[in-house]
Order: sequence, then C-alpha cells, then structure tokens
Amino acid sequence: MTLRRTDVAIIGAGPYGLSIAAHLGERGIDFRVFGSPMKFWLRMPATLNLKSFAFGTSIPVPRPHFTFPEYCRDHGLEDFEPCLMASFAEYGLFVQRTLVPQLESVDVMALRAQGSGFGLTLASGEALEARRVVVAVGLAGFEHFPPSVAALPRPLLSHTSEHTEFSQYKGQSVAVIGGGASATEGAVLLHEAGARPQLLVRAPELIFHTKMDPKRSIVERLRNPNSVLGPGRKSWMLEHFPRLLHYLPESRRVRFTRRYLGPAGPWWIRERFHGQVPVVLGCSVVGAEEAAGKARLRLREGADERVLEVDHVLAGTGFEVDVDRFAFLDPALRARIRRTERSPALSRHFESSVPGLYFMGTAAAYSFGPLFRFVAGAEFAVPVVARHIAARA
Repeated sequence: MTLRRTDVAIIGAGPYGLSIAAHLGERGIDFRVFGSPMKFWLRMPATLNLKSFAFGTSIPVPRPHFTFPEYCRDHGLEDFEPCLMASFAEYGLFVQRTLVPQLESVDVMALRAQGSGFGLTLASGEALEARRVVVAVGLAGFEHFPPSVAALPRPLLSHTSEHTEFSQYKGQSVAVIGGGASATEGAVLLHEAGARPQLLVRAPELIFHTKMDPKRSIVERLRNPNSVLGPGRKSWMLEHFPRLLHYLPESRRVRFTRRYLGPAGPWWIRERFHGQVPVVLGCSVVGAEEAAGKARLRLREGADERVLEVDHVLAGTGFEVDVDRFAFLDPALRARIRRTERSPALSRHFESSVPGLYFMGTAAAYSFGPLFRFVAGAEFAVPVVARHIAARA
C-alpha cells in the first residue's frame, strides 16, 4: 500500500483552520485539512451571542466580500452587536463550503515525527506523511477546572463548554463557579431551564460590559478608540501592533496576557441575570467531595468557612492550553516542544521548537498576547504562517 503524502496537514476546522486552508489554497500549496467544521461553535446554546463585535469576528480569507458583517447584512442579521453564535457558526460553514470544499471531516488520532517531516494517523485508519503541520484545534479539550473541585466525579461536575442546553438540571440546585461571560451565561441558562443556580465569584464585584454607543463623540473615540477587542487604547495597540508583545520578556508577556481583559459578563445578558440568579461575592471554593450523591463544597468567605451542598457544580472557569493535553501528539514529539508555561513556545512565525510544526489560536496567546485568544488574531497570524510555509516550499 502506497503511503499518501501532502506538503501541509492542517489539524482543526474552526476559524483559524479554515483561514489557513484558504490562504494556502490561494498560494497553490498542497495541503489537507482535517476536522469537523465549526464544531466548537455549533455546540453553543442557541440563545447565546458573541462577546465580540461582528467586524472583529471575521474569518480572514484571501477573497473579498467574505467578512462576517457582510454575511450578516446579506442574511438580514445584526451586523455589529450582539450577533448570535449560531449565526457565526453558519457563517463559518458558508466559508468552508465555498472556499475549503476539500475539508475532510475526520479526526487526526496520532501525530509523530517521521523522517524529515511528520506521520499522521486518521480516525478512518488512513496513514499519511506531511512535510509540515499546522495545529489549529481551538479550545476543545482544554477546559479548566479549579483544583479544589477537579476530583469530583463527572456526574457532579461539568464545564460550561460541554453544554448545548441545560434542561437535564431542571429542579436541581447548581453551584456555578466563575465571574466571566461563560459563568454568567451558564447561570442564566440554568435559571431559564428551571434549575436553581447560584453564582460563586472569587472577586469582590461582578462586572458586566456596557453597550457601546454608536454615536460616541470624537473626544470619546480618541480617548477610547474602538478595536476588534473592544474600546480602549491598549486594545487598539494590540490590534494594530500584534507582534509587539512577542518581543517582551516572557514573564511580562505571560503576566499581561493573563490579566488583560479579565472576567466580565456581556451587557446583553445583564437583564436576564439580575434579580434571577443569586450571587455570592468574595467566595472561594477551597474543597469539594461527594456526599450521598451530592457535591459538598467547602466555601471560604473572608475569614469564615461554610459548607454548601448542591446537586451539580458547573465550572465557568475558562480554558488552559497544555501541550500535554493535545491527545493526538506522540509523547516523543510532545517532549521536543519547548513551553511557555504549559503552552507551546513559538517563534515569530508561529513555529514551535520542532521545525515545521506550527500552532495557532489560543495556543499562541502566551507567545504573542491576548489578541490570539480570539478569532480576530487570525487576521495577523494566518498570513504570517502562510508566507513562512510558502517561502520554505
């Protein structure tokens, strides 16, 4: 049996994966792209909106008139904010069908170093070789659970990203951990599904973003210029000088990336939240155990501790990229990848310490900054990777 070969294998079919596929195709570079298109986004609850502006959520492709705002206008949808996640998922499928029709909806099960390139094994059983590999798998598989609750059995513990809807918790008490968008949205959806949620927030206050006034004065626009990350001079700098943070000392870059754009609920969920979901501020979960089929949480509020028993714990605590959690990576290959914290340390071309192996999306955030936790980061990252691959080809 002849082993199939390709110049570039792209692992992942979300916004970054589709974008790099479109750019490589435009350059005439041989590639294959694997994954279920827009899988992460299609799993989102139907009533949730994007936290970002439409103009900051386009999938960058080398063809005109494929932006998300243009797609929204063509389909009679909101083209600024708030935009439904379901609309964005459909937009991604439109981009895939139109520009990346050769997508193969099959998962990569194994990736290893092989000769001067890489060997891949697909879920279909097919084996192939690739000279270069671009990993653009997004957030799936990197759900973060606080250590204090991580040992709870999974029937008692879940992550907000696991749920399309919450009807199975009707009539149940649910502790929601976190103070950001996923936690506040999850708590609202639980309440609307007939559950009894309460939000446990470590911070002393719960923050909600405010809606941007489309008629802001010139002074306000100069003071807080808008950007793909929202209004603010720092966000504007991150958008227009995306490589700047890459050249900072690693410790400063990581610290900034962790702290910038901290937890906050979106403005459009506030009315559905206030008066409906009880909130405990300044509360830390310091321990958890199963007790008679329930989750028994040990809470610390200031100097006091108390016990809370609930039917389920929902973690709205974000994601944490970890090279060791890329399930398809061969252990020997994984060991060759230098790390920044637990993420891959990347060159200015988004290439890892293994030549020919690239990472994009959230996996690049600790190497380039918080812009790359969002779809908006693809506008810079994808052309950089495409040019680097083309130059070597």
